[in-house]
Amino acid sequence: MNLLEMLIGDPAAAAIGWTLLHSLWEGAIVAAVLGAMLLILRTARARYVVACAALLVQFAFFVLTLLRLAPETARSFPVRDGIVPVWNIVAENVSSGYWKPDLAAAAPWLAFLWIAGVLLMFGRYSVSCISVRRFRRRGVCCAPNAWQREVERLIARLGISQPVGLLESCLAEVPTVIGHFRPVILMPFGMLAGLSPAQIESILLHELAHIRRHDYLINTLQRCVEGLLFYHPAAWWISSVIRTEREHCCDDLAVSISGDPHEYARALAALEQNRFSPAVVAATGGSLVKRIHRLLYPSTSCAWAPVLAVTILVLTGAASVAGWPRPSQSNAVAKQPEAEQALGPYSNAYYKWLNEDVAYIIDQAERTAFLRLTNDEERDKFIEQFWERRNPTPGTPNKFKEEHYRRLAYANEHFASGVPGWKTDRGHIYILYGPPDELEVHPHRTEIWLYHHVKGIGDNSAITFVDSTGQGDFRLSPSPWPMRRQP
Repeated sequence: MNLLEMLIGDPAAAAIGWTLLHSLWEGAIVAAVLGAMLLILRTARARYVVACAALLVQFAFFVLTLLRLAPETARSFPVRDGIVPVWNIVAENVSSGYWKPDLAAAAPWLAFLWIAGVLLMFGRYSVSCISVRRFRRRGVCCAPNAWQREVERLIARLGISQPVGLLESCLAEVPTVIGHFRPVILMPFGMLAGLSPAQIESILLHELAHIRRHDYLINTLQRCVEGLLFYHPAAWWISSVIRTEREHCCDDLAVSISGDPHEYARALAALEQNRFSPAVVAATGGSLVKRIHRLLYPSTSCAWAPVLAVTILVLTGAASVAGWPRPSQSNAVAKQPEAEQALGPYSNAYYKWLNEDVAYIIDQAERTAFLRLTNDEERDKFIEQFWERRNPTPGTPNKFKEEHYRRLAYANEHFASGVPGWKTDRGHIYILYGPPDELEVHPHRTEIWLYHHVKGIGDNSAITFVDSTGQGDFRLSPSPWPMRRQP
């Protein structure tokens, strides 16, 4: 077995896959609540706090769901010579109408794709960080002493305890803050001489506001969460809200110190809006036009915002409930396999016998022969001969038939989980091979069945069932050795 199959077959992969699926609706609810809160809250600081809290809650849901679904590792089980498999455990001759690809089969592949995406995102971020370090070391020179002293004065006014460097850079295209423990403000070369002192002071106040608020560190953590939740549109939207409100918070702080929003707006308008590395924070972040409009024409709170927020929450909750998957009995009736059509409208008992009672033990030749029969008398004779061929002592009470129906009844009674017990993975194995010789149970998570000997398989064959959803739906865990159906 290659590495990919081993990764896909690991129970942890199924847990990650189910976590990704659950995180879709969890993130949608978090985004809906945030959207409602943004309609109510008007101050940039409050909006920034709830946006950060929303991203943190979405990440916490992801982690808690993963911990909830993570399989327990069995450490005390002895080494086995052979392992009973997963994927080809389904009887080859069961009608295709009873086996459909589902989310349980896709979940491990989702985990593999997620891991690849996370590696790609963090690789991209690492390249960005290396580029930022280059900005700090190359093409820089010290700013004039007068502006160094002005920075020190503004630092004292803002109550920043750590020293802050001021450098002119020929690589930076906009004013930028780099670093958290030793922050440096990079000013594009020539900007200190090209703008008025009031405009330069406004820009410095904005950058120092980022330092005071520890935005560089928060932005780094935010990028890490984005890398883990890269697949979720809600995470990207919440991050965009955080970045927008972060700039608004710094604008408000700079204006509160300078006291002149018009001069600050002119300073922003004087800056050319350019792209910058996402690993840094800069004065031109967000929509420059909207920021200027917000400073000059502050909006007031809307009286209908709470009503609209409640409406959004109600609609989101209703959509979540309506969209939750539920088992439907009508689907089974609407999509009856061809076997039932071949048996006619008055042959439900024969259909049940073929596709339920003996689904795992009838071979393809027998199934084809049975479907070609044209009347009930022939079918009754076929069923009688079917069991007699499997009677270990012909002419006596059929112990094979009795044991088979006992296993079928036991599976339906003990293994049902949303579907009849005989359709479950545990029911399938129990019907084919009977009760295990040894059973190891991990509460709510994993069961390991050990068979000392299985005819056609070998000795010490083990089967692992994992409940990835926590709902009692035990699924076979992939393993490297193929399993052959008992003849």
